[in-house]
Amino acid sequence: MKKRELYDLCSQRLAKEYPHAATELHFSSPYQLLVAVMLSAQCTDKRVNMVTPALFEAFPTVQDMAAATPE
Repeated sequence: MKKRELYDLCSQRLAKEYPHAATELHFSSPYQLLVAVMLSAQCTDKRVNMVTPALFEAFPTVQDMAAATPE
């Protein structure tokens, strides 16, 4: 089975098993979702939703985030 076929099979099975699956994370772009998911691995989705509005206001694009310094 090719990778794409395996992906499609897994996706179909998950959709059948969890037809109403959704995330509690708030996001409006793939970039925001990626950052929110990474942050949610470290704390709760509720906390992530509290801090990401200010984070995405300060760094609205991937390029802005990449150019940021740790400080």
